[in-house]
Amino acid sequence: MKTSKLLPGLKAIYLPVCALLLVSCTQTSAPPAPVVSVNKPPVTPTVEPKAEVQAEAFKYEQVPTTPVASTEPISAADAEETHQLGLIEVARKELTNGDKRRALAISFTLQQSEYAQVRQQNQLLLAQSFTANQQWPEFEAWLQGLSLQAIPAADRLNFVIETTNYYSLQQDPLTALNWLFELDILAANIPENAKGRDLLWQQLVQLSDADIQALKTNHPRSQAWLELLRIAKGFAGDQASLKKAVTDWVVRNPMMPAEADLPADVQNLGSTVAYAPARVGVVLPLSGQFKTLGESLQLGMVAAASESERSLVFIDSTQTPDAIIAELEQANVEFVLGPLLREDVDKLQAHAGWRWPTLFLNSKPEAAANKADQFYFALGVEDEAAQMMQYFQQRQFHNPVLIYAVNPIGQRMAQHFQMLWQQRTGKAVESYSYGTQDQLKSLINQFLETSASEERVKELNRLSGRTVKAEMHSRQDIDAIYLIADPVQTRLFKPFIDVTVSPTARSLPIFTSSRSHSLKVDRSDQRDLAGLTMTEMPWLLPQATTATPLRASYDQLFPEQDETLQRLFAMGFDAVQLIERLKIQQQFPIMSYQGLTGSLRLPDGVSIQRQLTLAQYRQGKLQLLEKSGNAR
Repeated sequence: MKTSKLLPGLKAIYLPVCALLLVSCTQTSAPPAPVVSVNKPPVTPTVEPKAEVQAEAFKYEQVPTTPVASTEPISAADAEETHQLGLIEVARKELTNGDKRRALAISFTLQQSEYAQVRQQNQLLLAQSFTANQQWPEFEAWLQGLSLQAIPAADRLNFVIETTNYYSLQQDPLTALNWLFELDILAANIPENAKGRDLLWQQLVQLSDADIQALKTNHPRSQAWLELLRIAKGFAGDQASLKKAVTDWVVRNPMMPAEADLPADVQNLGSTVAYAPARVGVVLPLSGQFKTLGESLQLGMVAAASESERSLVFIDSTQTPDAIIAELEQANVEFVLGPLLREDVDKLQAHAGWRWPTLFLNSKPEAAANKADQFYFALGVEDEAAQMMQYFQQRQFHNPVLIYAVNPIGQRMAQHFQMLWQQRTGKAVESYSYGTQDQLKSLINQFLETSASEERVKELNRLSGRTVKAEMHSRQDIDAIYLIADPVQTRLFKPFIDVTVSPTARSLPIFTSSRSHSLKVDRSDQRDLAGLTMTEMPWLLPQATTATPLRASYDQLFPEQDETLQRLFAMGFDAVQLIERLKIQQQFPIMSYQGLTGSLRLPDGVSIQRQLTLAQYRQGKLQLLEKSGNAR
């Protein structure tokens, strides 16, 4: 049997690649943020297919794994190329049913082949091997200098699926779209690229207006897709107008797919009708121990409904499911808001007689299947933790410290932040928990390591036999603190941090959640909190709502209302406002409603996600950093 001259190189690369894989096997399944650095020469394809691709180019041709019998003598070079093509088949089989690490080792080595055909046939395999082994930095680095024209036409769709999945995990729809636009230009309207067009549309509907402005594309096809996106957003919910506008778009753009060949989601827009119920059933706790919560929601809903022709029918959720359903039937309601409490949501959602489109006022149960016309809206603390994690990444904080109270809400927020940080960065966030105020004080010295600095000064005094003047030093590697605490604990923590950090160190930015906010804080307490940044709903930020008629009326009627009840009022108001927006936001995940509780989106088509407003204590008062939601 002939020994290939490629095998020594394969052995040389196989061990380091496997070592790299063994290191990465402890990571979570979601990729960390890519770091573009790899000791590998850039790929420079020597053969580039034509830009225009015919339909028959998408047909896959099998490469023989062994030399074809021939009466002509086979040169050593031909035999070597054939052998390398055979190794591609070996790697494909390993990737599908065998050792994924071996598949990557083979494919990684073949990418350095001297034969252009081998390199081209290996491109898709290498992309699949990188992703199967979660080698995200290496995949990112390899993609940087690569054009889709360098990929064989038969492999382009699957190759772009790999890149789209990767950049979606990185929450980078713009780069994903660059690959999808290139595929669309090369494949044009051929039927085999229907899935590519579907993927293209799914990425487009996730773009914000700012993302669209940032897209750098001048190709007529790409511009036509963006025009179709604007049409779909502008006429969503208006069937007749949308159908006419899409038909006109097809006529104006003859190079684009026919109306019947447009992505299924585009065609479904024409049949999407917004909810417009005249009578809405509202299921809330209107008696018993949670009556006050239900009444606060009720006030917000009445305030929202007064701006429309919609009537609300309130039903007490403390009744049996059968009694609740009977009242809803009798009232001829077309849509339901509520219930609020988890146990009530579980009972009604699972009831065989539940048939109404519903916005449940709680989070989606983990075990519950997605059902048509069932949505969830909760003031979830997880949304705040996710928003803060994203903000830290935007500010390029690399070594934050997480400090949280040991209670159900604090632990939920901490666990969510820890999980997201691990997924995005590949490393655990430094975390500390506390149960009492004394523990909170002691852990500040612990994580800043100031106690160690004090011990070093004491030891120096002992050894020298005299008093040495030295400043206490704290750690320099921490770049932010995320504190999850109640208002009392926060007011203890912030000043203590200020006096504990050494004078020579830069000040540590401290961030917290709405859990730390109290409307009853006096002016001296606010001065103590100078520089503290928090997430909060617009309704509870005076600068966002003071001048609005709704805020003025509320303050006049309820001057002493506490934060919990005010949050529920805002939630009730937004729940009514969301009814007519749900179907449209389901079609366009990036679209948001600027509500009292925050900027509200429906990214998964089922659960409302909130983005809160950022505010900071400055000049003795809490001031807005950015307006992520416009209160009424």
